[in-house]
Parts: sequence; C-alpha cells; structure tokens
Amino acid sequence: MGKCIILLSEKSSGSSIVQKFVTKYTHAKLLPNTRHYENETLYWTKAASLLGLEQHDMVDSEVPLSREYGKSELIKLLRDNLPGYNPPEDEKELVHNGWSMLCKQYTPVLFEKSPHHLCQKAALDLICEQIERDKDNEYLIIGLIRNPMDTIYSQYDRWCSPPALVESQWLKAYTNLLELKKKLGNQMITVRYEDIAADNSTIQPIIKFCQDDIQIKYAQDIDNKSMSRWRNSKTYYHILSDETIQLASILGYDEEVISLKRSTYKKLLFSVVYPVRRAVYKKIKPLALKLGIKRKR
Repeated sequence: MGKCIILLSEKSSGSSIVQKFVTKYTHAKLLPNTRHYENETLYWTKAASLLGLEQHDMVDSEVPLSREYGKSELIKLLRDNLPGYNPPEDEKELVHNGWSMLCKQYTPVLFEKSPHHLCQKAALDLICEQIERDKDNEYLIIGLIRNPMDTIYSQYDRWCSPPALVESQWLKAYTNLLELKKKLGNQMITVRYEDIAADNSTIQPIIKFCQDDIQIKYAQDIDNKSMSRWRNSKTYYHILSDETIQLASILGYDEEVISLKRSTYKKLLFSVVYPVRRAVYKKIKPLALKLGIKRKR
C-alpha cells in the first residue's frame, strides 16, 4: 500500500517551506515533472475543470482552467510522470485512477501541495472522493494555516495582489478548511505556520505518517523571518473585516497580532502608491513570462 500527503493552504502560507522540510528529512517524494513552481501539480483544480465543476476565479492565477485545457493539462501531467500511461475514455476514471497510479509510482509517500485547492470546494470534494474510492493508498490531509495579514501582505509584496481580494480568498479558503476538518476527522490535521516556526517539532505527525524515525534540530530549517513584515511597511495599508477577524480568532489568532493600526496618512499613501505598483506589475508580468523569468517564491 502506498501513502499520500496532500497539503492544503492559501498562497503565501509557508507550504513550500514545509514541503522542503518534509522531503528533506523523510522518504516522501514529489512529482518530478510539472510546469508549475515548487513541483506543484494543481491536479485537483485541473480535475475539477475537466469534469466541468464550478470553481471560483483566483487572485493572480490562471485557475480556473477551461474544461478542454484542464483535460489536456491533466493527461500531460500523468503521461509525464507515469511511463507508458494511456488515458481511459471515462473522465472520472482518468481523474481518480490516475492519482492512484501516481501514488503507487512514487512510493513510499507521495507529497502533494498546491495552494489553489483550499478555496475551491469542487477540488476538495474530489479529494474526499479520492480518499473514499482509493483502497490501495493511505491518505493524510494537512491544513496549513497562516496569519491572514501575513498572507495578504506576502501576496501584495510578491505579486502586487489587491489586499481586499486576497482577504476574501483567505476567508473562503479557511472557511472551507474548517468544514473539511469536520468531514475528514482524524484523516486531517491542521497546523499553524507560526507554531511550526516557533517549534518545528510540531510537524512530527507528518514525519510519523511517513514512518521515518528522525532526531534533528528543526529550528535551523523553518524560521520566523517572514512574519509581521507588514507592520514596518511604509506603503502598505489594509484593515481586516470583522468576519475575517472572527475566523482568525477561531483559528487561534488574537486581534492584536493581525490588525494594523489605523492611519490616515498611511491610508492616503497606499491609495496613491498601490495603483502605480499594480499597473507596473501588470505591464511587466507578460514580458517576464515571455522571457521565462519567474518571480522568486
């Protein structure tokens, strides 16, 4: 029997750092052939597109894909990672048996993370269906949570993403996470990025699932340098909604650690600087993609 870890998070939540940590210290494997950053597959959003399921537009993302493109992308992914793969006619079988085959091919543990799945209920439903159908592989789902303001600021800093839209996406993603946790029970664990950075041994349940017995000093691999940078930014301004603050509280964040002090001056500066930054980014991005330049993650 193979094993599979699926890590779910919003973008800019530390999933790449957790992925590198787990694959460094265990025998977990990543799919080697994918056109996305950090070995990401976007498998379940592509599957949702292929099956014609409803998905939401994502901030600064190609998701959702068209049905035809989703199908071609999924078949290409499977062919690139499964020698001699021939897709079946039945699309459901293509999706679910395809993933089972990947788990068997990349034993002992296949590690998959795509920060595009958590805010897409259709993708989450397909993952649940996969767990129910696949009797040949064992699954562990990980919900990785991060301070909403850190998440919003990181996307603002890296991609000039509109803070209000990113906040809405964060809210949707972690509302889905709470519902998914109720559905999956012990097959899913949740962990906050801040807790991992403070004590990296909190990642031990993942290590245990991989059946790797390691004794290392975790602190050297995951740090807290990226936290609360938004507090010192001279041009960033965003006030969280009451709904987001309430959900963040449920997830263990006090309002004082996620709220920016109101400042008329900083709000005015942001209103002037941000549209210019966003416009420049929108002009430069197509050129960067054409030249093959990737924004550092």
